[in-house]
Amino acid sequence: MFIPTADDESCIEETLQSLSQFNSMEKVFRDHYRLNHCLDTFTEEERSAIEKQYERFAEGVFHMSTSVPYAVLPDTKEPFFKNGPIHLMKHARYIPSHKHIHSFFEFFYVLKGKCTHVCGSKRYPLTAGDFCLWQFDIPHYIHSDSDDCLAINILIQKPAFQAYFFGVLSEQNLLNAYFNKILYGNGDSPMIVFHTGDDRKFLLLICSMYQEYEKKPLHWQTMLTSYLSFLFVYLLREHQGHLSSSEKTFEYDSSLEIFQYIQEHYDTVTLDDLCRKFNYTSAYLSRLIKKKSGMTFTQIVTRQRIEHGAWLLIHTDRTIGQIAREVHCSDTSHFCRLFLKFYGMSPGAYRNKNRE
Repeated sequence: MFIPTADDESCIEETLQSLSQFNSMEKVFRDHYRLNHCLDTFTEEERSAIEKQYERFAEGVFHMSTSVPYAVLPDTKEPFFKNGPIHLMKHARYIPSHKHIHSFFEFFYVLKGKCTHVCGSKRYPLTAGDFCLWQFDIPHYIHSDSDDCLAINILIQKPAFQAYFFGVLSEQNLLNAYFNKILYGNGDSPMIVFHTGDDRKFLLLICSMYQEYEKKPLHWQTMLTSYLSFLFVYLLREHQGHLSSSEKTFEYDSSLEIFQYIQEHYDTVTLDDLCRKFNYTSAYLSRLIKKKSGMTFTQIVTRQRIEHGAWLLIHTDRTIGQIAREVHCSDTSHFCRLFLKFYGMSPGAYRNKNRE
């Protein structure tokens, strides 16, 4: 059970009041929207200023351009993750409707009003109380052209999500199956939506998380991970029956037990261990893993180990050689080669970049 703030209604009201204020970026995007839809009268000087400011935000900050099919948002780009692997932010109203992708998990909650999420080729109308999860590698955008729409984005770096929250999702439930599938590139649906409606407790939970992130009191990061753990449990307990997706009703895939076992035992598991555990032949199990994930057993285990190594680089002071041994690489050079393949930089550069 999460611990709410001293005054529940005050926390909700404070959050709604804070989110309702237009920041400089939102003002520019709103002016540009009203300019394009001829809703206001602007002088030529004002029109030119609006266009310049719009380009600065849209292309400079969000990498949005009409010359590419979608933008790739790097997880090291400000303001993402400068305070750690979890980032909460207000969703900017009137943000340009341009598809983008990223390599981190993103969740979205509508506190007030309505908007539309375009995920892949599917359109999802969203309203107050909707909590959304979608694949981290799929082009998407959220269309919000109303002053009344208030929403929050929750961003979590993939290694942190695996490290912090797979224990919570270890049971054979919907979220566990869903995250296993999208982690291994085999999702049945680009997005799922929990319709929490007017659930005041869930609204309070989101508002408490937002206030915790904004104010950053003592031990705020630990509190934030606790809130998120409770959020997943609460969704499954109270709102699994209020769920929709673009596909047929989600059914649990028993083969995902294999991936869950690999997730929990990647540091020691072998293919022979899996065969004995699930009573399959080596040839059949290898084909099944490849079919479901698009990767071999060795590739999956290697990726898990390197991602654990990335987490150790940021959150510990162990040497690269010590981390290489911990993730079962033959030597430091082997670890560095694999790390470069997965992250596009050396372990030392990754540590320095993320610790900054």
